[in-house]
Order: sequence, then structure tokens, then C-alpha cells
Amino acid sequence: MSNVCFAFGPQNSYLLNCPSKWARNNLPAAIDRLFTKQPPIKDVYELALGPAGSYYIGYKDADNKLYCMNHGLPAPLEKHLSVNAKGFVEHDIPTTIITLGPNGSYVVKDKNKMQWYGIPEPLAARLRSSKTAGTKLVALGVDNTYVVVNTDGSGSRYLSDKYTRLEELLANMKSFVEIHCLSLSIFNSVAFNGTPDDPLFMLVRKNGSSEGLMPDGHDKNFEDIINSLPNMLPAPAPAPASIRPKARGKSSSGTSFLKILSGAAKAANLANQVINGGNGGGGGGGGGYSNGGNYDTSGFLAGLQQQTWSSTGDAAGDPIQ
Repeated sequence: MSNVCFAFGPQNSYLLNCPSKWARNNLPAAIDRLFTKQPPIKDVYELALGPAGSYYIGYKDADNKLYCMNHGLPAPLEKHLSVNAKGFVEHDIPTTIITLGPNGSYVVKDKNKMQWYGIPEPLAARLRSSKTAGTKLVALGVDNTYVVVNTDGSGSRYLSDKYTRLEELLANMKSFVEIHCLSLSIFNSVAFNGTPDDPLFMLVRKNGSSEGLMPDGHDKNFEDIINSLPNMLPAPAPAPASIRPKARGKSSSGTSFLKILSGAAKAANLANQVINGGNGGGGGGGGGYSNGGNYDTSGFLAGLQQQTWSSTGDAAGDPIQ
């Protein structure tokens, strides 16, 4: 595994994926089989969990080939993820991010294009402005809440009173450039006594520190994963070489050598902590779908991208040769 991916769904379902291990709970059966089959999959690029068992997953299987499958998604999104006449998927699996919101809303983006449906107008306006190349990630939450992070470190959010701790964390950031990934749940978590609790979230910074809210009784899984997160900051560039001149003295001979200055040691990860929640809300609204404004192809490459990846569908199939 090499990616960091977090996803939350209904009934306290989740996947926590980091480069060395993963933890999961109550996933749809078709997804869970990917982890229990022999040999299991190698990595997860993206997982999105929606209502009524809907999902999308993009992953690397044991044969080192890339696959994706989906089930129950909104019709425009399913069409976006479908295969072309030659049997190839037209979205770029390693760079695809999908967030499923309430009432059939969604945002899907890869390195080439971006599409959205039913999202709040302030968020849609932001996406139209930043376009595909300028948008790093989008997370949809309960009651029309959202966070959008741009590649230049700017961004916007509307969290209402649904994710109070996350609002504090984001408000104290000088720039969103330090965010590596962010996931919101559009479902209220379920407390030990069966009552609705706060919606879950996970924020991971590039330095490997993280903070989030997990369901009751799942703290151990959370701690195992966050303690295994790597430092994702770029490695410091080597210092320029320093050349020592020839020794000078009575002798006419001397020694010249090249001294390479190594980089600094890795920065220590910040302390991680588990945040326990109180009461939350649920639901959310969506808008209409129109031609044009909700589909950004500013980075789309000319011609179809020929990739030896499998078809989308309810189950993973053999790769197209």
C-alpha cells in the first residue's frame, strides 16, 4: 500500500487506509471481499460510501493492475465513470476523488476533468472559479456542509455547527496547503446506546499528524492507523556541495576532496489525538443538473486515454487486454 485514504458511510461503516495497514468496519459485502480474498488487493486509491449501499472504489489488485467498481450511484455519476466503446474507463483511477453528498449530490474529479451535481451554489461557484487544475479536494457533509481545498492553499468551507472541532482546526490554519486529505461523513454516527451521534470526520496533514472523530468503541483502529501515517512532506533538497581547496604549506602537494552535506533529519510528527463527540445532525439538500456549468473539462487531454484497466460495475472483472 502507498496511499492514504479515509471513507465513512452509514451505520458506522468506514475504511482507514495508510501505506502500511488498513482498518475497516461494516463495508458493503462486495468491497469487503476485496480485503478477504486471497491474495487480497494491494492498495486503495479512492473509496466513496453513500446511502443504500452505494459506493465507488478504485484500487490496485494483487496482479498490480488497476480496477474500479461501483454500485447504486446517481445516474450522471455512473455515466461519468462508465467505460467507452472500446471497453476502457475514461477516468484516471489513481487521481480520481469522489465525495457523495446528501440527496444524490456529488463531486468527482481526476487530473483531467471535474463534474458535480446537486451541490450548494457557493461551492459550485468556487469550483467554476478554480476549475480542475486549481481544485485539490472537495468533501461534502451533512446539511449542505462542505470543505474545498485548492492547490494554492486557499479554500472555503461551510460547516455550520455539525463539525465543531474540525471548524476549530481549519480556522487555526494559516493555509490549507498543509492538508493532505480530508473526509466528512454525510451520516450521523451511532452511539453505544443506538442513538444518533456526531457525524465522523478525518483530517490528515502532510506532516503525518491527524485528528478526527471515530465511532464509539473504535478508538483502537483509529490509533493504529494514525500512528502509522508517514510524513508526506517533500524531502528537503540536498545542500550544495562544498569543495575544500588544496592544502597550502611547505609541501607543494596537497589533498582535495568533495564534501557532500546531507539533508536534515525528518521532522517529528505532531501529537495525534482522538476526539470524542456529542450530538449532531443529518440530511442535506441538492440542486438541479445543467449542461455546461457543472462539468469542467479544462484539463482534458485530446483523444481517449487508452488504459489497460477494467470496466466499472457491481463487481471487479478481468482487465481488458
